[in-house]
Amino acid sequence: MVKIFVDAREVPSRIPDALREMGAEVEIVNLEVGDYVLSADLVLERKTAIDFCMSVTDGRFINQSSKMMMNFKRRIWLIEGDVYSTRAQIHPDALDGALSYLAVVLQQTVLWYKAPRRAAGIIYRLAKHEQEGLDYVPATRKGKVPAGVGQSLFTLEGLNGCGPVAARKLLEHFRSVHAVINASVEQLCAVKGIGPKKAQAIYDGIHFQVSEGMSVEEQPTLFADPPASDPLV
Repeated sequence: MVKIFVDAREVPSRIPDALREMGAEVEIVNLEVGDYVLSADLVLERKTAIDFCMSVTDGRFINQSSKMMMNFKRRIWLIEGDVYSTRAQIHPDALDGALSYLAVVLQQTVLWYKAPRRAAGIIYRLAKHEQEGLDYVPATRKGKVPAGVGQSLFTLEGLNGCGPVAARKLLEHFRSVHAVINASVEQLCAVKGIGPKKAQAIYDGIHFQVSEGMSVEEQPTLFADPPASDPLV
């Protein structure tokens, strides 16, 4: 169970309640620095977009960021909403400068989110990764894929719900990518470690058909950056 220290001023936001519902142990305290302490090294400051803009205007963010830097090795700012779309009387260039100052000069991470309900989810995930790690090794492409078994495994790993372990089990069972592609959901379930949900996900991914009029050119791929049309999480 992850443990999160939360500043008492965050109680009205209901985020502490949501964190408890997610399974976190929450301790309400009067923090001198930040709003959420996720470990001895990591602190998080949460602000609405308007509050962030006002803190830039009155200089509070300089004081807060400096205290965070002096007391914690890693610092995160979690901002709700678009700082460029508030009613605050502040020039966009000033916001650019403030965000650049945090990210480059002070090396503090800035994360944005749209809806209040997402704040608890982000904070919980940050705390869980900080305290417990990922619990798995992310699959990454290691250079050129060798022909034969290597190419077959690489092809299977691209299927939805199919990581390196599942790919090996599928290839061991069916002996070829062609056989996997032609397998039914029931046949996929016959592979040890492949449950109904994963089997259905693999089957649906194989048999997905691009509808007429849908553009494929602009769709993100496994090794392409996602579209950056919206800066908010």
